[in-house]
Parts: sequence; C-alpha cells; structure tokens
Amino acid sequence: MEKIANGIYKITVGTPEAFTPVSVLKPRSRLGTINRLSDGPCPFTEEQIGLRHRAGGCTVELPLDISEDVYGLGLTLKSFRQSGLKKQLRTNCDPVADHGDSHAPVPFYVSTRGYGVLVDTARYATFHAGNIKVRGSRQDEESFPSAGTPFGHWWAKQGSGNMFISVPAAQGVTLYVFVGDDVKDAVARYNLFSGGGAYVPLWGLGVMYRGDMRGDAAHMLRLARHLRETDIPCDIFGLEPGWQSHAYSCTYAWDENRYPDPQAFLKEMRDMGFRVNLWEHAYVHPDSPIFEAMKPHAGDCFVWDGLIPDFTLPEARQVFQSIHRDMVEDGVTGFKLDECDNSDMMGNWGFPDFAAFPGGLDGEQMHTVLGLLYQRTMLDMFRQRGLRTFGEVRQTSALAAPYPYVLYSDLYNHADFIRGMANAAFSGILWTPEVRQSASREELLRRIAAAVTSPQTVINSYMVAMPPWLQFDEEKNRAGERLPDWREMADIVRGLLQTRMRLIPHLYAAYAQYYLRGIPPVRPLVMDVPDDLNTRDIWDQYMLGEGLMAAPLIADTGDTRRVYLPKGRWYDFYTGACYEGGQWIDKTVPLDEIALFVREGTLLPLAEPLPYVADDTVFDLHVTAYGDGDMSRQLPDDDGVSDDYLAQGIAMCELRVKNGACAFTDNRRYRVVSFRRVQ
Repeated sequence: MEKIANGIYKITVGTPEAFTPVSVLKPRSRLGTINRLSDGPCPFTEEQIGLRHRAGGCTVELPLDISEDVYGLGLTLKSFRQSGLKKQLRTNCDPVADHGDSHAPVPFYVSTRGYGVLVDTARYATFHAGNIKVRGSRQDEESFPSAGTPFGHWWAKQGSGNMFISVPAAQGVTLYVFVGDDVKDAVARYNLFSGGGAYVPLWGLGVMYRGDMRGDAAHMLRLARHLRETDIPCDIFGLEPGWQSHAYSCTYAWDENRYPDPQAFLKEMRDMGFRVNLWEHAYVHPDSPIFEAMKPHAGDCFVWDGLIPDFTLPEARQVFQSIHRDMVEDGVTGFKLDECDNSDMMGNWGFPDFAAFPGGLDGEQMHTVLGLLYQRTMLDMFRQRGLRTFGEVRQTSALAAPYPYVLYSDLYNHADFIRGMANAAFSGILWTPEVRQSASREELLRRIAAAVTSPQTVINSYMVAMPPWLQFDEEKNRAGERLPDWREMADIVRGLLQTRMRLIPHLYAAYAQYYLRGIPPVRPLVMDVPDDLNTRDIWDQYMLGEGLMAAPLIADTGDTRRVYLPKGRWYDFYTGACYEGGQWIDKTVPLDEIALFVREGTLLPLAEPLPYVADDTVFDLHVTAYGDGDMSRQLPDDDGVSDDYLAQGIAMCELRVKNGACAFTDNRRYRVVSFRRVQ
C-alpha cells in the first residue's frame, strides 16, 4: 500500500455546529501547520468522503481498507480492537456492556495504516467500524466475500464496509486526520495537537492511599502514621466525601465536627511527607459560600439540589476557583473530581440531556465535555500559582492529553481494569486500575501489582476503615488452614509498592516524552509493533515507558500466564533470563512479583525505594544495561513541582554507559550507586 505523507489534515463536510471540543477548548497545539485535505496525499481524498443528511443529524462515510484494523474511541473497557464493532459514544458512569457508553467517549480512532481521525463533535456520535454495508456508497464491491464462503464473515471485519459515523443534531462536521509513521506516531500527533501529554509532578508518580470516607481527622492521622511506621510507601493521602460539611451536592467547606482545625491537620500531614488530595464534584450545594455567585452561570437543572456550573463561561470558572484557592494555599495539592459522568440513568444522579446552559450548550453536549471542562478549571487554578498537580477524574473526552488527571471507575472487574490501560493510550487519556476491597489475598495482591504498572498507583479504602491488607488477619482459607497474618501481607504489599518507587525515574522520563513527543507512557504492544499480527488483540500486556513491558496477571486465573515477546531479545526483570522474541512463553509469577520484561538495548535506572518523594529528593540509582555496547538515555532534571517547563522547556540530563562505565552529566536529581550489565 502506498505510503501516506505525514502531517495533520483538516476537512469540513457540511455545516458543523458552533460548539465543538476544538472550538471551546482551543487546544494549544505543539505541532506546525494544519493542512487542508487537498494540500497533500492523505489516507483518503475529498472525493472518497461521503456525507448523508438525515432528519436530526448527518452521517459521514470514510474509506476503510480490508487490511486495516482500528482502535480507540475512548475508554472502552469491554473490547480492544474496534474493527467490525458499532459504538455509540455516550458518557455513562456504568458502562456495563460494549455499546460505547464510557467514562471517556473520545471520537478519535486510529488505524494500523498509521493515521488517526478526530471527529470534532460533542454529540453522542455512533461509529460503525466496518460492520455495515450500504448500497450506493463508496465501498469497493470487490471486497465482498465470495459465494461459498462458509458463514461469510459475520464474526469480524473481514470483507466489511467503510467507516460510517453518525452525528445527531449536526448537519456537518469537521475532521482532523493525523498521519504518522505508524500507530504510535499517529496517536502522538493527536496528543501534540491537543497540547502535548500531561507532565505530572514527581511526587505524583508514587503511591496514593485514600482513607475511609467516614473517618475524621484523628482517624486519618492514625492511618497516615501507620503507613509511615510500617514503611508502606505513600506520597498522596486522599480524603473521600466525609471531609465536607455536605457532599451530595458539595459545599466545598470542611466539616467542623470531623475536621475542627483543617490547617493544623494539613500541616501535620505535610510534616509526615504526605500530599493531600480532596474528593469533590462540581454540583454546588445551596449552603456553599459560592452558591449565590454561581447562580447566573449555571444550567437550568439541579443535581442533588446543587447548581451545575457552566464551565464554558470564564465567570463560572472564576467563581469555582475562588473557593479552592484557600485550600491550595493551606497545602492541598490535588483533587479527585467525581460524579461528572452522566449518572442520570440512576434516579437523580445527574442532569438530563434536555438541560440548557447559559453558554449555549444542551445537556447532551455538556455531558460529553463536563469532565474535561472541570479539569481545565482546576488545572488553571494550580497554574495561576505556578504549580503542577496530579489528580483523578471520572469523565473526560477529546483533547484530554494535557490534563494531569487519571480516569477511574466504580466498576471493579479486574480484566476490564487492565483492558482499560491498553485502550486509554489510543485516545490521549490516562487510566488507573485502582485497588479497592478484595475477596482474597490473591486478588488484592494481583490488583496491586497491576496498579503498580499503571499511570497512577491508587489504593482506595473509601469503604473500609483500615488498609485492605489488614482485613485478612485471622481469616481462614477454604481448607481450614490459617492464612498468613497481616504482617506477611504487609511485607508483600510493601515490596510491590517499593517496586513502584524504584520505577519513578523511569516513569518520570516516560511522562516527559508524553509531553515532548506525545508518546503515551503506558501503551499496548500494537502501538509499538503494529506489523506483528500477534499484537493486534493483546490487551493484557503493555509498554511502560521505553523498553519495559508489563504483563499483569488477572485475579483468580492462577499463577502462570502466557506472555508474547515481540521480535528481538527480552530479559526477565527479576531473574535476568534472556529470551528470543517472536514467541509466546509461559511465565509463572509469585504473588510478591510482577511480570516485567526488559527489551535489549535498554538502560534502566531504578531508584533506591523511598517512603515518599520530597521536593528535594535525590534518587540513588541502581542502573542496569540490558545487552552489549554503549548506551544512553535522558532523564528529566527539574524541580519536579512547578510549571516552569511550560515556558522554559524540560531540563534534561543524560545517563551514559561508555567503555563499561556508567555516569550522568551534571544534574541535581540523581546519583549512580551501582551499575551492572545483563547479557
């Protein structure tokens, strides 16, 4: 197939709506000129793009070759490869089926031909990824299956039709086509168009622990001391709804009974090395100090008797930021942004699609972008103070890459949680398979292992008064034998979380590349080796930065799994055993380990594990070179907390192995304490 010229191409078909994600977010693209489709060769010509008007909307047809596979369309928890599927991209907090409902409906898909398409709409668009054929369309009838083919091709996309995108309400739409060298390059261009990937604070790459939502200040301080006394790594301590005087809807004011002295509480947490993250949502309770000021800038419906801010309006953003600035001044470093994911399918948990907002959006459009507008509002507040943040959010949409918020879900299927990590990478979003209560010690440890190799490691004990590993003390297994007590469990948990702390320099470099080059820090194998057909359906293995591959085990599936090693040589992270790629292997993984493999040619800096990352932390590194010869890699060398990089760029230093010696260029963040080579 003819090579496509790299670039970004834009075409408008019909008459788009005035409000779209691009028009309202105005992304600060870190790329060059955007071409018209006619300016150069693209995956398709204008003549190949079809537009059908219909009552209540329009349908766009784009070519889809029989050899192509497509991925993306947001946070799809139930499927990986989207070829042959139909998805209606609709925000929904409970996406229990594979219909397109999602915490993050992103109208962007990427093809194994090395291009991606963003459909610039905030509507509940429906994508038919080659699963239908239309008479009189631009399809090639020669691709139809021949007579006599048993059962046709009803189970997959082979011999199927083009891409059809149905957009309600609109009579046209603008498309952005991102063309790169391969899948990873196309996704990177989309992320750079969005503004570049999130560059998170150094402390955000450690461990987050969220306390029981019913606890008070004394309880949270006891938990925090327990973590420090037992040497369980933790950087961020999160408070759930109980910190507020009213949570559904929100006052954004401390509960004076549970937290009589918030400033003293925050100071004591800070003195122990914890950053504090507060849960909230966007709906403003009548008792909130900002209720009256928000009234003119809110939608015409209530949620839990609270106002819905119209974050498209600068006035609404300013009012909302005003009540949060004092919290940040007191030491709060981040927020968990909940309940912005269209819960109106469950009683009064959200607002209807017929809601109207003073900025001109209806409820459908607002559902699609509310989470992202909420993130922008909070991020701007931190940037006004020159600070970075790293939080959680339960809804996002197109152009989300620059926002330092990781998606999570109240759903809890472990396989879906791992699949979410692979899928999120295609759409410029981050995902955490956060750990909550678990039915067995095996489930808890497998979930923690997966969280350790995710964009953000979160243990969320919002429903239990103790860390989850304590719940197994004094329990018995089915054979009637006594389980190991909590001390043994704590030892294993500590070791797994220390692996996360060891990986921080490697992960920080991956996030720098996310910002600079648009390359997702966690991404499935098909992004790196799309021409290897074995990778096209592998969702439970993924690259973690450059050269490191994770293959987490799913809970309750035993202690052995099949792992695919792409072409090249790979090394076992724990044993150093070398494998030739291009094959499947069986890997047995004890509960105190994580299935990790390192690609030949990788220079891996692992930190001496710390209980938390301080502003002035200097990492003692144990460096391993995998393979022969000289090697080098760059690591960020900045203050780790400020947003100076936006104006000055990211300060980098170089780690080199030359003539058998390992050393850094001048830096303020790292020192090498040991070096070895694995061959």
